[in-house]
Amino acid sequence: MSGESGEAGRNGGGFSGEVRVSLLNHGIYQFGNALAVVLVHLYLWRLTNDMWVNGAFNLITLLAAPLASVYIGKIAKLKDRLLAYRLGIYMTALFYCAILLAGERMVDYYVWFALLKGISAAFYWLGHFTMITDLTDDDNRHRYLGLNLIITNLAMLAGPAAAGLIVGNSDGFRGYTCVFMLAFAMFAYASFNSLKMKKNSSHHKTYYLKYTILMIRKYPVYGRSLAGWFLFGLPQGVLAYIPAILLYQAVPKESFVNYMNVLFLSVTILSGYLLAKRGRVERNSFYLKVSAWGFIVGAAVLFFGISLWSVILFMLLFSFMKPIQNNAYTSYYYKLSGELPLREHFKVEAVVLREVFTNAGRAAGVALLMLAPGQMETGSLSWVLMLAAVLQLVIGRLAASSAPAKTSDNERRLFTYGPK
Repeated sequence: MSGESGEAGRNGGGFSGEVRVSLLNHGIYQFGNALAVVLVHLYLWRLTNDMWVNGAFNLITLLAAPLASVYIGKIAKLKDRLLAYRLGIYMTALFYCAILLAGERMVDYYVWFALLKGISAAFYWLGHFTMITDLTDDDNRHRYLGLNLIITNLAMLAGPAAAGLIVGNSDGFRGYTCVFMLAFAMFAYASFNSLKMKKNSSHHKTYYLKYTILMIRKYPVYGRSLAGWFLFGLPQGVLAYIPAILLYQAVPKESFVNYMNVLFLSVTILSGYLLAKRGRVERNSFYLKVSAWGFIVGAAVLFFGISLWSVILFMLLFSFMKPIQNNAYTSYYYKLSGELPLREHFKVEAVVLREVFTNAGRAAGVALLMLAPGQMETGSLSWVLMLAAVLQLVIGRLAASSAPAKTSDNERRLFTYGPK
């Protein structure tokens, strides 16, 4: 761990002031997104009544994010991870401000909105995940991730509830405008709050992403961990917008969709709480198996028909299993990354690669759904989700791989200076 902030984060086994600011800011960020992101998809749906527009919007977003991450990682390494973090918040505020200015003409520029959303998310998440490695270690990481998950999901619980109340008491698209305005205000506040955080004192500026292929060849276990992130992203891509539209088609009220999201997030919070209280690093392999089978059972329910009850039951199972899988695989990946050559000097690159492979998986999930014949009407959604669910079993096998062997001084020099 480098920098004063990292050391401060461990004093007395507690969290530093900067850690508390990061947790608060992340809660604000998630509240703002939870408040408005579902309505962005419904907004596009109501303006176009075209599933392909939503699919294209999400696909462009997910393709833009990993491409941007590669360049943003270099900025974070040469400048500071805090710059990427702040720019992510600033650009997200700009995204919602632009929606307010464009109004119903947003659909004419949805490609540019998708690009802005993807790039802003890439900036924020790279900065956020890199700071996790700065502020935590193997001893307190599960505690931080569990607490972060609880705060995040409380914010995400309040977001849809607030959005449902606002839209439910408004006529036409006025409720959408109010929600987007509130989201902009939240991100504007988070932008100012981020100024309380300090820069990292590390002077190690070399960007090692170009050695990724060499790293994977030398340590295949790391390559397998990246493949796991691709598989991890598949169901997230499929579920990025489909559940909201399915629920809206069953009960055409935005407030109903938002209240259902409150229910799903409540289940996620319960799961996160249990994991924070009882989660153990040594049981990560078990958690990954259980979550994968939970996804499979949920997907099997949809073969009885795509209806309101089956979608709700599937989402309840998915919401409970998602944090179990996420925390277990995140913990495994951070531990593995710390055992590679360069150790803390590769942390930015490790986050970039995680985001590239996860978003590639999400994009593949969206593409699979868009290419499926008939999409929801023929039950293709059930088959796409079952395929994504079965592949989650592979993640557990990948995480069961052994850690890389200890690196010699000659091998460290190889990654530092490159092959002769």
